[in-house]
Amino acid sequence: MPRPATQTSPSQAPAPRARKSPAELQRILELHELYVRRKGGIPADLTLQNLSGVVLPGINLSGAKLTGANLEGADLHGAILDRCDLFTANFTGADLRDVSFVGADLRGVVLRGANLRGAQLPDVDLRAGRLLSHAAEGGGGLRFERTDMGHVDLTAASLTGANLTNVDLNHATLIEADFSGADLTGAVLTRAKLAGANLEGARLKDCDLQRADLSGARLEGAALTNANLKGAEMTAADMRNVDLRGATVDGANLEGTDLTGAHLARVDFSRANIRGSRITLSMASLSPDIRKLIEQHRLWASSQGRLGAQADLSSQDLQRIDFKTIDFSGANFTASNLPGANFTEAGLEMAMLQGAGLRQAELRGANLGGAILEGADLCEADLTSARITPVEIKRPDGSSTGRYWPANLSGAKLVRACLRGADLSGANLKNAEQQLKWRSWGH
Repeated sequence: MPRPATQTSPSQAPAPRARKSPAELQRILELHELYVRRKGGIPADLTLQNLSGVVLPGINLSGAKLTGANLEGADLHGAILDRCDLFTANFTGADLRDVSFVGADLRGVVLRGANLRGAQLPDVDLRAGRLLSHAAEGGGGLRFERTDMGHVDLTAASLTGANLTNVDLNHATLIEADFSGADLTGAVLTRAKLAGANLEGARLKDCDLQRADLSGARLEGAALTNANLKGAEMTAADMRNVDLRGATVDGANLEGTDLTGAHLARVDFSRANIRGSRITLSMASLSPDIRKLIEQHRLWASSQGRLGAQADLSSQDLQRIDFKTIDFSGANFTASNLPGANFTEAGLEMAMLQGAGLRQAELRGANLGGAILEGADLCEADLTSARITPVEIKRPDGSSTGRYWPANLSGAKLVRACLRGADLSGANLKNAEQQLKWRSWGH
């Protein structure tokens, strides 16, 4: 029966053979070059060789045998290691930028602290493996223990832009590794340790991340369509603008996660922990008709009414939509459902929001001058630094009338609303008696 999978490290691997002389190594590489060029030669066999610190940038070692070799601190930048037997090789701290590993056997390799920026690793086998013994110098052969999954160590490794499609990294240690822009389509990352990892812009479509630890990971702009995130730990992860369409999040811990602008179609959060998370949806999730109304209104606002059309979005379900910085001046949101919507720094001057549901909405820095918020539900909304001041009424020619239209919050619900730095001078607060109490909290 095979032993349990264990993490391979330099101290666990069998002692490598003595280092070959520079002349011997040069001859082996010359013969391998002839082999690669199909001009005779012999494929290199550097099994168990001590090649630590070797400097061979750009070398073509396709088809070479480097089983159990010690390449700690080696400079192989731009090398071609396609179809190489690298079983249990030690690449600790090695420079593997832009290296091609197509078809290579990478089971049991040690990559701790290695730099794999831009490396190509499509469909490689990164399962665990351990070299148990080797015969005497005179011959015999090698005996391996071949275990099933994972435990490869890529702590702090750089794999920016790497091709890791369908790679098996079950139980892998990938803490603070850089996978930004990498392609992990179809990868198996069950129980992988990805705490603090950089996965910005990574492609994780159809990825299996069951019970993976992604706490504090950066996933901004990552594609996670149809990914399996059951039971994943994602506390405080940055998931802004991610594509989660069709993903499974049952049992996932998303507490404190930022999902602002995410694509969340067909995602059921009912069995996930989303306490304290920020979930807003991209406008791409809206119907084409609603998007057209918004675009026409933006044109209307920017042209001061000469083009486009004023938007009537009354009684619409727009919860958790990301409207950050959009100019909705004069738009009609009467009785619309807007809980969790993001209006950060948006223009809402003279907007009609009476009876609107704005519970937990983000209105930080928004311009609500002269807005009608009568009877609106603003409980737990963030109105930090919002401007809720009167708006000057002007004549058609733009000249001043000397009159002002105040913002109307009469009857508005503001329980636990954040009003730190908000300007409510001149606002109508009738029947919003506890407004001043909450304002005094300085929340």
